[in-house]
Amino acid sequence: MAEIKDKKHGKTVYYIDENEIKDKKHGTTLFYIDGNEVREKSRNGHVKFHFDNFEIRRDGRNGKTHYHVENNEVQDKKHGTLIYYIDGSELKDKKYGSVKYYIDGSLTGDQLMGLISII
Repeated sequence: MAEIKDKKHGKTVYYIDENEIKDKKHGTTLFYIDGNEVREKSRNGHVKFHFDNFEIRRDGRNGKTHYHVENNEVQDKKHGTLIYYIDGSELKDKKYGSVKYYIDGSLTGDQLMGLISII
Protein backbone atom coordinates (compact mmCIF):
# COMPACT_ATOMS: atom_id res chain seq x y z
CA MET A 1 0.00 0.00 0.00
CA ALA A 2 1.24 3.48 -0.85
CA GLU A 3 0.02 6.83 0.36
CA ILE A 4 -0.10 9.88 -1.89
CA LYS A 5 0.47 13.01 0.14
CA ASP A 6 -0.18 16.61 -0.75
CA LYS A 7 3.22 18.18 -0.17
CA LYS A 8 1.80 21.62 0.59
CA HIS A 9 -0.22 20.47 3.60
CA GLY A 10 1.47 17.10 4.27
CA LYS A 11 -1.88 15.33 4.35
CA THR A 12 -2.63 12.03 2.67
CA VAL A 13 -4.93 12.62 -0.29
CA TYR A 14 -5.14 9.10 -1.76
CA TYR A 15 -3.85 5.70 -0.97
CA ILE A 16 -3.35 2.88 -3.42
CA ASP A 17 -4.04 -0.63 -2.19
CA GLU A 18 -3.31 -3.23 -4.87
CA ASN A 19 -5.74 -2.27 -7.66
CA GLU A 20 -7.77 0.35 -5.84
CA ILE A 21 -7.24 4.09 -5.53
CA LYS A 22 -9.00 5.16 -2.37
CA ASP A 23 -9.98 8.45 -0.82
CA LYS A 24 -8.08 8.77 2.43
CA LYS A 25 -10.72 10.89 4.14
CA HIS A 26 -13.59 8.42 3.71
CA GLY A 27 -11.74 5.22 2.76
CA THR A 28 -14.00 4.67 -0.23
CA THR A 29 -12.74 3.35 -3.54
CA LEU A 30 -12.66 6.14 -6.11
CA PHE A 31 -11.03 4.26 -8.98
CA TYR A 32 -10.12 0.67 -9.83
CA ILE A 33 -7.02 -0.16 -11.90
CA ASP A 34 -7.94 -3.02 -14.24
CA GLY A 35 -4.95 -3.89 -16.41
CA ASN A 36 -4.45 -0.86 -18.64
CA GLU A 37 -7.71 0.79 -17.65
CA VAL A 38 -8.80 2.99 -14.80
CA ARG A 39 -12.45 2.42 -13.96
CA GLU A 40 -14.78 4.35 -11.71
CA LYS A 41 -15.37 2.73 -8.30
CA SER A 42 -15.30 -0.97 -9.25
CA ARG A 43 -14.09 -3.59 -11.70
CA ASN A 44 -17.35 -3.20 -13.63
CA GLY A 45 -17.37 0.59 -13.52
CA HIS A 46 -17.18 3.00 -16.44
CA VAL A 47 -13.72 3.22 -18.06
CA LYS A 48 -12.38 6.65 -17.17
CA PHE A 49 -8.84 6.30 -18.60
CA HIS A 50 -6.86 3.83 -20.70
CA PHE A 51 -3.06 3.81 -20.84
CA ASP A 52 -0.63 2.15 -23.23
CA ASN A 53 2.62 3.04 -25.00
CA PHE A 54 3.25 5.92 -22.59
CA GLU A 55 -0.09 7.54 -23.43
CA ILE A 56 -3.06 8.09 -21.17
CA ARG A 57 -6.38 8.36 -23.00
CA ARG A 58 -9.74 9.50 -21.69
CA ASP A 59 -12.77 7.24 -21.97
CA GLY A 60 -11.16 4.02 -23.13
CA ARG A 61 -8.84 2.65 -25.78
CA ASN A 62 -10.15 4.80 -28.63
CA GLY A 63 -10.41 7.98 -26.62
CA LYS A 64 -8.43 11.15 -27.14
CA THR A 65 -4.89 11.14 -25.75
CA HIS A 66 -4.77 13.27 -22.64
CA TYR A 67 -1.21 12.79 -21.28
CA HIS A 68 2.07 11.46 -22.59
CA VAL A 69 4.48 9.98 -20.01
CA GLU A 70 8.11 9.37 -20.90
CA ASN A 71 11.55 9.95 -19.38
CA ASN A 72 10.04 10.88 -16.00
CA GLU A 73 8.00 13.66 -17.58
CA VAL A 74 4.23 13.98 -17.85
CA GLN A 75 3.22 16.13 -20.83
CA ASP A 76 -0.10 17.53 -21.96
CA LYS A 77 -0.52 15.82 -25.34
CA LYS A 78 -2.53 18.65 -26.93
CA HIS A 79 -0.04 21.45 -26.24
CA GLY A 80 3.12 19.45 -25.48
CA THR A 81 3.66 21.38 -22.27
CA LEU A 82 5.17 19.69 -19.24
CA ILE A 83 2.83 19.20 -16.33
CA TYR A 84 4.70 17.02 -13.84
CA TYR A 85 8.19 15.68 -13.42
CA ILE A 86 8.63 12.38 -11.56
CA ASP A 87 11.66 12.57 -9.26
CA GLY A 88 11.93 9.37 -7.24
CA SER A 89 8.99 9.48 -4.86
CA GLU A 90 7.98 13.03 -5.73
CA LEU A 91 5.75 14.45 -8.44
CA LYS A 92 6.94 17.97 -9.10
CA ASP A 93 5.07 20.79 -10.75
CA LYS A 94 7.19 21.39 -13.85
CA LYS A 95 6.24 25.06 -14.13
CA TYR A 96 7.51 26.05 -10.69
CA GLY A 97 9.59 22.98 -9.74
CA SER A 98 7.80 22.64 -6.42
CA VAL A 99 6.76 19.25 -5.09
CA LYS A 100 3.05 18.70 -5.73
CA TYR A 101 2.63 15.13 -4.41
CA TYR A 102 4.84 12.78 -2.41
CA ILE A 103 4.51 8.99 -2.76
CA ASP A 104 5.04 7.24 0.56
CA GLY A 105 5.61 3.62 -0.43
CA SER A 106 6.20 1.92 -3.76
CA LEU A 107 4.01 1.73 -6.84
CA THR A 108 3.98 -0.60 -9.81
CA GLY A 109 4.01 0.88 -13.32
CA ASP A 110 0.24 0.38 -13.67
CA GLN A 111 -0.39 2.00 -10.30
CA LEU A 112 1.77 5.00 -11.21
CA MET A 113 0.01 5.45 -14.56
CA GLY A 114 -3.35 5.13 -12.79
CA LEU A 115 -2.32 7.80 -10.30
CA ILE A 116 -1.13 10.17 -13.02
CA SER A 117 -4.45 9.63 -14.81
CA ILE A 118 -6.52 10.92 -11.93
CA ILE A 119 -4.46 13.85 -10.67
